[in-house]
Amino acid sequence: MKTTTVLFPLFCLFLTIAPSFGQTSLEIDSSEIIVEEQPSIWSGSFAAGLNGKSGNSQSVDMNLEMNWVRETDYSKTDLLANYFYSTNQLATVTDRFFGQARQERKIREGRLSAFAQTAINWDRFKNYDYRIALHSGLSYEFIKEDDRLFTTRLGAGASKEVGAVIDDWIPELQMGADWERKITDTVKTYCTVDYYPSLKNFDEYRVNTNAGLEFLIDWEKDINFRIFAFNRYDNTPPAGNVSSDLDYGFALAFDF
Repeated sequence: MKTTTVLFPLFCLFLTIAPSFGQTSLEIDSSEIIVEEQPSIWSGSFAAGLNGKSGNSQSVDMNLEMNWVRETDYSKTDLLANYFYSTNQLATVTDRFFGQARQERKIREGRLSAFAQTAINWDRFKNYDYRIALHSGLSYEFIKEDDRLFTTRLGAGASKEVGAVIDDWIPELQMGADWERKITDTVKTYCTVDYYPSLKNFDEYRVNTNAGLEFLIDWEKDINFRIFAFNRYDNTPPAGNVSSDLDYGFALAFDF
């Protein structure tokens, strides 16, 4: 009798609690876990162009460019590398490479940033092995919107033509600007200019210009048709070299 008295309340308690456990288990099994994928902070593009001629004259022109950008609330990293090559039935006429890395640190998460920049320019037909340039300073974003961008920078540093007759470090200023404008949903234009006057003699200077026009031709794969011009100008080139090294042409650009 005592055993029955004890077991009966326990049995009733079990019948009361059991449905609750079953209901809780059902809710857990039927729930969905949603994991949001964080967008990548890296972006960029790869562009390649190839032109050729055959017949009485033969020539091949090739251009490659890689651009990586990593931007956060506190910093921005911009990496650029391009290569141009051209040959005909007699000889190679163009063989040069340009690379640049710029690191920016935003000041108080505002439009003003401090930057440090390294650039290297190699040309097979120059009277020196390569040019290296180091600069640092401040940049300011005047405009940063979805369809347009305008940034200026001011700094100082030095450049050196390694292997030249006079390969001393030349102190110089840097004044530059970046402009980008999205004209329509499928058309974009851009231009980057950097002016480097010598601190020893302002009549001596260098100018690097990179400009282009892009047309989006594939929405799904982010493929653009690019018309571009890239110029490196030195108003006091080494003996036997011209002042302007201009490369222009067409390329397919794949954004990522």
